[in-house]
Formats: sequence, structure tokens, C-alpha cells
Amino acid sequence: MIIYQPAFLLGLLAIPLLIAGYVLVQRRRRAYTLRFTNLELLRSVVPRSPGIRRHLPPALFLLGSAALLSGMAVPVLNLEIARNSADVVLVIDVSGSMQATDVTPTRLEAAKSAATTLVDQLPAGYRIALISFSSGATVRQGLTTDHGAVKSALSALVPGGGTALGTALSLALDQLGAGRGNASGARARPAMIVVLTDGASNEGVNPLSVVQQIAASKVPVQTIGIGLRDSSAVVGGERVGGVDEATLKAISAATGGKYYYAQAAGELQNIYSALGTQFGWQFQQVNLMVPLLIGGISLVVLGAAVSLVWFRVLP
Repeated sequence: MIIYQPAFLLGLLAIPLLIAGYVLVQRRRRAYTLRFTNLELLRSVVPRSPGIRRHLPPALFLLGSAALLSGMAVPVLNLEIARNSADVVLVIDVSGSMQATDVTPTRLEAAKSAATTLVDQLPAGYRIALISFSSGATVRQGLTTDHGAVKSALSALVPGGGTALGTALSLALDQLGAGRGNASGARARPAMIVVLTDGASNEGVNPLSVVQQIAASKVPVQTIGIGLRDSSAVVGGERVGGVDEATLKAISAATGGKYYYAQAAGELQNIYSALGTQFGWQFQQVNLMVPLLIGGISLVVLGAAVSLVWFRVLP
């Protein structure tokens, strides 16, 4: 919870003092009555004592005052609520270097398994698309709520070719149809692109040239680097390049996403699992000022009305 005007909450410190003062006055009044009043005569004149009812108007007044002070402090509540719908595009590197076995059993197989975990964690109403890229980029599964179809497409991925990351990002943006956003450029339906790659982009368009378009669409790109950071991995007797972390970090930073690094299958599973959990929920701010002010005024008015009707005086 966020309090924008906390100074008003200091007024709440007066509430216990008012309660203590009220209790003290009531005790003194009772002692005075018992000492100087003819109780038999009082009962004959006033047969019905107000009893506990006499405390209701002051109680309503104090509760109303507390609500008014709380409302003037402008409290805003952050609620975590489940998203009903969103679009997620999985972009997976299937270049030849993804056959490397530094991640068990291979980089690609570990990526496929972890991506399946993410698909299983996303709510049923989410649309998911799958794009693979090597020397080019291919839509393996368009946006669909059929998560089983996405997992089938994942299981069919095979490695081979170069690394055209920029082409894959451009294709992911096309899949999301960013042009269907609102006037500010943001899409009405929340979306996320998740990119997994093990090397530097060496074919197609420069990925950084596509980032500005994605950033304008307000779609975060979560990037995941897998495998060794250096070029010590060997595939088919040839040494392959390491993760281009600088580019992946730049892509995520420019789009409001985050960069993750995984050197083992277990780490990759944890990353995808965390992404599924985070994107399945959203924060919504609820301003409590108006409800508290309305409630406080209502309680004060009710207390005054009860006092006038029952006792012909204001509290």
C-alpha cells in the first residue's frame, strides 16, 4: 500500500485520546449521579434508561472521523490479480550450435523442455505462438489458445543453420500485430516476447534495428542466453561462439524486459518457470480515498441523526 499524504494519519493518534476522555467523562457522570441523585425518583420520572444506546452516536462519530482522516491520507492499494488473457511469443534459436552438449542433454533439448514448462504454467486463456530461427525465421505455430499444439510444435524443432535473431524478432512483432494497439502505441491485450539463443546474430537484419519498433508497441522482450559465455563449446569438431550478452541485454533494456543467463538445464527451467508465474499476474492500483471519505461522512451523519432522534442532541 502507498500513502501519498501520510501527515493526515497523525490525526488518528487523537482517536484513542478521545476514547479515553469519553470513558473518563462517563465514569465521572455516573459517580455524580449516584452521589447526588434520588434514584427512586429518577426511575419514576425516566422509566427507561438509554443504556448502551447512548454510546452509539459517539462511536459512529469516532469511526467516521478515523475514516475521514484515512481517506485524506490518499491510500492506494496494490492488488495482484490474475490476467485473463495475454499473448506470448516464444522465439527459440535452432542454429547448429544448439546441438552443443554443455547443457544436458543438448542446448536445444533443454530449451524445448523449459519452454514446455512455461506453456504449462500460462493460463488457458493465453494465446501462444512459436517461432524458430537459424539462417532465417519460421512461424512454427501462430497465436493460439491450443497449448497442446504449441507443445507439439516445440517437440518437432531440430537444429541447423546460422543465427538470424533480428529476422525472428521482426516476425514475432508481426505475429503480435502491434499495429492493432491503441493511440499511445500500446496493445490493448498484454503481450510478451521470450527469446532464447546461444550465440551472436550473424545473418539477416541487425536485431537492434528491430528493437525500436518493438519498444514503441510496449511489448517487453525477455531474453535468455544459454550455454557457455566464451567460445569453448565444440559442435561437429568445430568451436562455436559464445552468448552475445551485450546485444541480449540491450534488447531487453530497450523494451522493458529482462536478460537471463542459463548455463545448465535446471537454471533454464527455473527461468521459464519464473516468467510463467510473473506474467500470469498483474498489479492493479486501487485508490481508497473516495470510499473512505464517503464512508467517513456517512458514519458522522448517521451518528448525528441517531443522536438527534434518540436524545435530541448532537454528539
